[in-house]
Amino acid sequence: MTAAVSEPLYPSRSGAGALLSRQVYHRVRQPVVVLGITPSGVEIAASASKAMDTAFDVVVATHVRLDGLGIVGAIAEDGRAALDPAFEPRFGIMESLNAAIDRARRAVKRERLLFRGQRSLRSVTGMDVVVVDGHLTSPWKALAVVNAVSEGEPAHILIAAPVGTQSVQEHLSARKVEFVCPTIIVDPAGHPRPFGDPEDPSSERLRSIVVAREST
Repeated sequence: MTAAVSEPLYPSRSGAGALLSRQVYHRVRQPVVVLGITPSGVEIAASASKAMDTAFDVVVATHVRLDGLGIVGAIAEDGRAALDPAFEPRFGIMESLNAAIDRARRAVKRERLLFRGQRSLRSVTGMDVVVVDGHLTSPWKALAVVNAVSEGEPAHILIAAPVGTQSVQEHLSARKVEFVCPTIIVDPAGHPRPFGDPEDPSSERLRSIVVAREST
């Protein structure tokens, strides 16, 4: 029983991206740009973009974390933060929240240099935008990307991931954000092994940087 649970849902991230592209293709209209959220969505987005023959770019997002509370939201690029509405900051915690958002913004700037260098995010004006992540167990990074991308006046935005949780699906549905996800997991922790690729975060990050630099 344990061995069966540990089997990957998808043999590889690139394979998951190719499959995801088939579900996304009929939901968008050209011109389309596929944006991979760093680092976990980059390989998947690049594969989906190649399969659909669309423009591709990477978008940088990071979680906003508070000591003792963990993740309370996220921020992407230069957009406004997406905060968990269940988090109700008291007056005494606002200073800590603002400091956490500032730290997240600085982290985004550092990551942007690694993944895109000095280049700005590709224009999305008038385009259908597909925001891609890998294993969505929290909606906040994807929603932060939606906030940031919306400022570029796209025609339409949808979020796509090969694997997501029912909780994420419910959060996005409540915000009327279109979500394409072939595999929904009831457990809020998600799946223990969604992809067959090596799971080491450092290796995934390095592969994602290489893919981002080669594909954009």
